[in-house]
Amino acid sequence: MQLDLLAWSAPVAAPAKSAMPWSEADYDRLTDLYAEHAGNVRIIAALMGRSATAIWTKASNLGLAVTGNDVKLRRCLGEGCRGQKLFMSPDKGTRICPRCKNDRHLPWGVY
Repeated sequence: MQLDLLAWSAPVAAPAKSAMPWSEADYDRLTDLYAEHAGNVRIIAALMGRSATAIWTKASNLGLAVTGNDVKLRRCLGEGCRGQKLFMSPDKGTRICPRCKNDRHLPWGVY
């Protein structure tokens, strides 16, 4: 096997924030950018300085890529968000975001 040195290129540097943990402000910005750019992961990754894979994974974990009858950004009514955070909701009946659903203090059947 012969290596073609002309086809070889230097490894691509990792995005600036690739090793940084995600803050609440990053989650909020991701939510806003996801709605603003219709889920275009490459644009969001460039704007946030993260990899497209990281953006796709976090968006999936946050439930941003949802489908339903009345998909739109809605304010979360969970204790953790206290009506301050927006999330993609599939319909009017879903008012608790995926982050708050894990709260053990929520009564059964709230969401």
